[in-house]
Amino acid sequence: MSPLTVVVGEARPGETAPRRKASQKQAAVEKPTDIKATTIPELVKECVGKHGKRNAMGWRDLIDTHIETKKIKKIIDGQEQEVDKDWTFFELSKYKYINYPDLLTLIEDYGKGLVSLGLTPDQTSKLHIFASTSHKWLQTFLAAASQSIPVVTAYDTLGESGLTHSLVQTESDAVFTDNALLSQLIKPLRKATSIKYIIHGEPIDEADQRNQGKNYKEAKEAKEEILKVNPDIKFFSYDDVLKLGKESDLKPSSNIKPEDLACIMYTSGSTGDPKGVIISHENILAAVGGVSTNAGRDLVSNNDRVIAFLPLAHIFELVFELTAIWWGGCLGYANVKTLTDVSCKHCQSDLQEFKPTIMVGVAAVWESVRKGVLAKIKQMSPLIQKIFWTAYKAKTTMSNYHIPGASIFDVIFKKVKAATGGELKYVLNGGSPISKDAQIFISTLIAPMLVGYGLTETCANTTIVEHNHFEYGVAGSLTGAITAKLVDVADAGYFAKNNQGEVLLKGKCITKAYYKNEKETKEAFNDEGWFQTGDIGEWTSNGALKIIDRKKNLVKTLNGEYIALEKLESTYRSNPIVLNICCYADQSKVKPVAIILPNESHFKSFLIEEKVYSESEIKTKDLSYLCDDKKVIKAVTKSLIATGKSQGLKGIELIQSAIILDEEWTPQNGFVTSAQKLQRKKILNSCKDKVDAAYANT
Repeated sequence: MSPLTVVVGEARPGETAPRRKASQKQAAVEKPTDIKATTIPELVKECVGKHGKRNAMGWRDLIDTHIETKKIKKIIDGQEQEVDKDWTFFELSKYKYINYPDLLTLIEDYGKGLVSLGLTPDQTSKLHIFASTSHKWLQTFLAAASQSIPVVTAYDTLGESGLTHSLVQTESDAVFTDNALLSQLIKPLRKATSIKYIIHGEPIDEADQRNQGKNYKEAKEAKEEILKVNPDIKFFSYDDVLKLGKESDLKPSSNIKPEDLACIMYTSGSTGDPKGVIISHENILAAVGGVSTNAGRDLVSNNDRVIAFLPLAHIFELVFELTAIWWGGCLGYANVKTLTDVSCKHCQSDLQEFKPTIMVGVAAVWESVRKGVLAKIKQMSPLIQKIFWTAYKAKTTMSNYHIPGASIFDVIFKKVKAATGGELKYVLNGGSPISKDAQIFISTLIAPMLVGYGLTETCANTTIVEHNHFEYGVAGSLTGAITAKLVDVADAGYFAKNNQGEVLLKGKCITKAYYKNEKETKEAFNDEGWFQTGDIGEWTSNGALKIIDRKKNLVKTLNGEYIALEKLESTYRSNPIVLNICCYADQSKVKPVAIILPNESHFKSFLIEEKVYSESEIKTKDLSYLCDDKKVIKAVTKSLIATGKSQGLKGIELIQSAIILDEEWTPQNGFVTSAQKLQRKKILNSCKDKVDAAYANT
């Protein structure tokens, strides 16, 4: 088999030779090879010309929100009691669609509306998008680009301090937001005094009786509070801005240059204030070009339906959706809460309604899908379970050895596939590492899982596993926009001579700086302009890149050996007991410990299966009691070690003990970032006594 990447320069001492995707040996791409565009508006216009009147976007309107109060049993002070609990269900319309020509008209009208309401085009005003993923989010981004108005992005779960920082640092002039998020702007606007306009996604209309009128009431009250903070702020609905644009004689900007600022994207970061990554039009064009070399129209055609639900304030989703416009497929917007039918009422789930052929997710999504499937399998009769696992093993074996006919077993997996709409051809994981077990499981039952690796600073580019060079356990081949090399990390025992080291990157898709942050910029780039990712990579024999570590998450243990915390977490997270996990290694000890949040239903079933407690006994134990029970901790530790061994962990990578917590880690309480990255220090501080006890008692 020909190599996936090739050497394009000399190797220096302590470095591997720089490499590039084999098809881009002469030069990295700076845009998709079949387009002439050099800016985002030109890209959209050119793609619309190619795709005709095909559907470009689909979305569902919220018809109503239903709250149901149910009685549940809970252990309080050792006694089983019935308590009330509210359950929220969403009723949604069928998908509504807009075709490519109409989308272009809408974007240009929307852009003219932004200028008509008071924003200044051509790199003067800035528009902040603080909203959840939707068709209106991407339309707002593209509309602003059409007038060369830079967009500032922030996660809708960034938190008050992060949102305030992004508004103040960029001196944004306007905010686009969801009606439900207006209340979260009240406090930040006390400091963000540059905001003159707020655009809300839906009208604030007293005729809106959804959720018993609460949606209207809460938005109206938030608007009133904002006006108390700053009475000069003007409010417009999305529809208002479109109307202004349609009535305007303005034209899209004709002064946009490739190097102009398109976006300042705030990354959640693991410490301190979020960093604003500067992204230009040429960065975006190169990013789409890079993706197109590994995931071209032979993978996704203009007949495909591409489901979109990840945060658009994350570069991974933004570049994916802009690439979908290049592919010519139809984007179908969805919501994490309604992807499956668990929280749907009087309607089908997004997946069943849209029936996507392409789906992109992150490790947490795929792990929850996998664990949901495993839970349903356990409810089957012993005979059906045996048939299922026999078919699963046969299909994985045939696939591993490239024996034709493995798809004959898909009839047995039909129900699993139906839950995702039944028509998925490929799925993609990005944003965080996923265990090889989970990748094989999803690939076998649902659709082949491709894996991608990239950063905000690289506009989501570095590697993507190609469908015609499919393999498990690697990050894939370099995208065509990237040149990469590995450099020694001697302290951790990673050397270029062994084809291992820190990943350094160059390419047009890579940012030039962090916004108003010279210190971080200097630390991120070396003297020759190579971006230093902080990730440890390894070149495989066929030129693929494997991400094996992260520099800042390498910990030296008592015996002087390093362990990689993220590697351990992606492995142990595949255990059905685990909802989330943070591994910690005390440098004065030999082995790490695992701090876990249990998946309650799997956790209790496991304790019954392992005969730690009987079914009747488990009903009398609440979760907080079980988390501190020594018999439980011992059984969980044993199970996690078995998972580690089954996936190749050895010696010091096997945990010394588990610490089980009865709490949640959310962006709101600060234990994870908006991108679900662990806030390790805060997690450790919350249970330091339990960690110390675990080391002392084992």
